[in-house]
Amino acid sequence: MRLSEVTINNFCSCHALTVPLSGFNPIVGYNNSGKSNILRAINWLLKKSVLPSHMFHDAAMPVTVEGVIDNVNLNLLPPNQQQAVAPYLHGGALKCRRRQDSPGSTAAQIRIDVFNFQANAWVDNPAGLDTALGVLFPEPLHIAAMEDAGEDVSKFGAKNTLGLLLKQVLARINANNAAALNQVQASLAQVSGHLNGANRLVELGEFEAEATAAIASFFPGLSLHLNFGTPNFEDLFKSSTVTLSDVQGFPRPFASFGHGAQRSSNMALIKLLADLTGPAAGNPAGTVVLLIDEPELYLHPQAIELLREALLQLSTQNFQVIFSTHSPLLIGRTHALQALMIHKDAAGRTAARQKLLSAANDLAAHPHHAEAVFSLQTAAHLLFSDRVLLVEGKTELMLLPQLYQTLRGHSYAHDKGCIVSGFGSSALLPMMQILRAVGFHPKALADLDFAFRIAAGAGAGLIPPGDTSLAACKTWFAGNAAPLGFYLDSGGLPAKKDQHGNFSALTPAEAFERMAAAMPHEVANIAQTLRAQDIWVWSAGAIEAHLGIGKNDTARINFLNSVVANGNLNHAQRPQDIHDLAMWM
Repeated sequence: MRLSEVTINNFCSCHALTVPLSGFNPIVGYNNSGKSNILRAINWLLKKSVLPSHMFHDAAMPVTVEGVIDNVNLNLLPPNQQQAVAPYLHGGALKCRRRQDSPGSTAAQIRIDVFNFQANAWVDNPAGLDTALGVLFPEPLHIAAMEDAGEDVSKFGAKNTLGLLLKQVLARINANNAAALNQVQASLAQVSGHLNGANRLVELGEFEAEATAAIASFFPGLSLHLNFGTPNFEDLFKSSTVTLSDVQGFPRPFASFGHGAQRSSNMALIKLLADLTGPAAGNPAGTVVLLIDEPELYLHPQAIELLREALLQLSTQNFQVIFSTHSPLLIGRTHALQALMIHKDAAGRTAARQKLLSAANDLAAHPHHAEAVFSLQTAAHLLFSDRVLLVEGKTELMLLPQLYQTLRGHSYAHDKGCIVSGFGSSALLPMMQILRAVGFHPKALADLDFAFRIAAGAGAGLIPPGDTSLAACKTWFAGNAAPLGFYLDSGGLPAKKDQHGNFSALTPAEAFERMAAAMPHEVANIAQTLRAQDIWVWSAGAIEAHLGIGKNDTARINFLNSVVANGNLNHAQRPQDIHDLAMWM
């Protein structure tokens, strides 16, 4: 049972925002893009409170937060609530919303409505729906980014992390210590006898007499009585607190430790909660929504990795995990495609991009779909960027960051950009399609052979079939293959070997460099055609030809060392080309 979709209307920066949800939901975006507002809105849907005026995007309009609950488990509800909810289920899903019509509303005026799928309309709250919602989704666990961690873990709360953990401990005690519990309860009964029974403390009776006499002077005939509930073992847990001790072993108040220790303890206990509520626990309760704002705060990178595993584990149990983050480590490769990317639109309203996974599924039939998806999964940092440059492989990843830094005076990340390797030229176009589908405007950088092998292919259509420059270059290959000792494939392009397995005297990359040197005008035309479609090809063949270095890591490292030492690229073979590329990026 999960919230599968939430629609937020008029809540802070969320004017009209719909977000799809699963069990594990990373939310990424720049500061002030509205990530925290999404968490607050979900919290409000599940936990009623009166919203102040500043929470209204437009004070003249109502705030509504809608939620679709999939796979509703009616067995969690008593019969009367089952009868109230069942008529509104559609394919096992329940759609409800919380509504506050104006900033001046009272708590009693905040409504919860249900969607009638048959009538295709919202209807007033059926009797018991709000209570039923609280059973299906108990009060969410909401941990804000700058919230005092001590509030969540240093003292008991019915719905905070410490409270949920102690509930697990109490269940163990009840299961394993019947005799000891009987003794404790007998002792508590003696305490109750001193408060209410025959052995009642004399001072309590004296106070009642004094208070009754005082009341009688104002209202004769009334008497005051002190009543004490019989204490039980569970009540002792509610007064529990947590202290920490370091290597010296002296317990100290939780708040006396630094933010790193506090936050680490907080997240570690969330991980423990995941362990204790695993499949073996057999917890039949409803789904607890865990809302965490930037859980990585103050954590060491290794601790972030452990936290991710804990949150993932929780999401497979009776928890739904929704969190905002600025850390790729907290997302990892497996879930990069599922991250919800948040940004502000031109009107300053929070907007969400289509998930990469959804866009990738739309291109599942593409022959290089798997390569594209793998490449995007390994580049979680692109989720935190506005500009994306796709490259073929490791060479550009190694060289471009420093080249850009030197030419622009700041990093590509400073310009909200990231460089993503496609692990081969064949993945570049499907990667561009996926990124465009979710709202990015990616660019691609490729070797010159990309124009001939990929861009001019029938499936790409980036270069017209009758392009005269392309034809002239292929004619050059045909006329120079034999004199220069390289072989051609069935498409008339340089190949490593012939059909008998004999190696060419020139590698395909070297053959393209020779052609580029001989046909500069035609190559420039091809490059310009692709540049108009956000693709830059190296007009000299590959990046090494523009830098004037060999195709090995030693040459690349030596070149970068010279760049750092000189503070410029004047020693490159064609420095203006690199400058133009940086400006284009």
